[in-house]
Amino acid sequence: NATAHVKSDGTVEVWAPIQGPDGALTETSNLLGIPKEKVKINPTLLGGSFGRKAFMDFMKEAIDISKQMQAPVKLIWTREEDMTQGPFRPGMLSKMRGVINKQNRLAAFSHHAIGESIQGQHWNGIEPFQADSWLAGELSKENHKYNFPIHHLSYTRVKTDIPILWWRSVYASNFAWGQECFLDEMAHKAGKDPIVARKELLRNAERDLKVISKLEEIINSYPSLPANHARGVAMFRSFATMSAAAVEVAKSDQGIKIIKVTSVIDCGQHVNPDMVKAQTEGNIVMGLSAAIKGGITFSKSKCDQNNFHEYQVMRIQEMPAVDIHIMENLEKPGGVGEPGLPPIAPALGNAIFNLIGKRLRRLPIDLGNVS
Repeated sequence: NATAHVKSDGTVEVWAPIQGPDGALTETSNLLGIPKEKVKINPTLLGGSFGRKAFMDFMKEAIDISKQMQAPVKLIWTREEDMTQGPFRPGMLSKMRGVINKQNRLAAFSHHAIGESIQGQHWNGIEPFQADSWLAGELSKENHKYNFPIHHLSYTRVKTDIPILWWRSVYASNFAWGQECFLDEMAHKAGKDPIVARKELLRNAERDLKVISKLEEIINSYPSLPANHARGVAMFRSFATMSAAAVEVAKSDQGIKIIKVTSVIDCGQHVNPDMVKAQTEGNIVMGLSAAIKGGITFSKSKCDQNNFHEYQVMRIQEMPAVDIHIMENLEKPGGVGEPGLPPIAPALGNAIFNLIGKRLRRLPIDLGNVS
């Protein structure tokens, strides 16, 4: 939604729940061909963002109509317009390879990322011979800190006409799934506990080692898991913050039930721990929703889902118990709005493997139809 008034004196005033007022100023100036000094942006404190409201098509639509009408215009998209127009979270694939050496150590790791580039689609920001630098940053050895003696990272861009954009945690939400599930698979192949395997790889990364060790300590403090229960773990760094998660699942008459999520987050120095916790809880909800609810599909170039009866989100009765721990240190502050999300789906996938012995390689997961 947005309200815009393009005035006869050549100025414009806008009221909108936008994510970046500076970007709105620039886009309005460019759209109307007027100096920034003639633009006034009033960002309203309404609605979530998570990247979508940094893409200001709705705001520019209101401005354009106001210019044509020569009157103030209030524009509100319907839920159907919002859901079918996108932009959407990009669909991605991970091709993983690994080597376990004769000493039973995880010795080599390859991640080939496949999918459309946000940089490339929106800003023509990459050449045909270049990789998306945002994606490379997320998957680099410098980011995840896993000290594989041999590490390989590559990317294939697959262009699509489907409009894509950021979703909470950007590429981290796509590629943590492949990285962390495959790392677990390598650990099991080597006969190692997945946490022990990660600790070996992180032996030279003190902060990350503390995070996974803290998660291990918390898990070990819990009562032993009952029969037909299992737990999986994952960790991922994004926005200069490391987050690790454990997900407990159980067999039920309806399939698989998510019982509990434990999250450890190291965001460096923080001012308001309640806010860090609230953002992490929100990340758990969104991470699980994306992992277990049906996604967006297309038929004859049109989005099939147009409201919440077709695009399901997690209901309150499906919410598991959560246990969130914030690491205390004096490190440089990192983000908290997004980093808690990436480990959730792979921790769930690893838990399901530990429960039923089957590797799931595709999201979303139908918990009522897993066997």
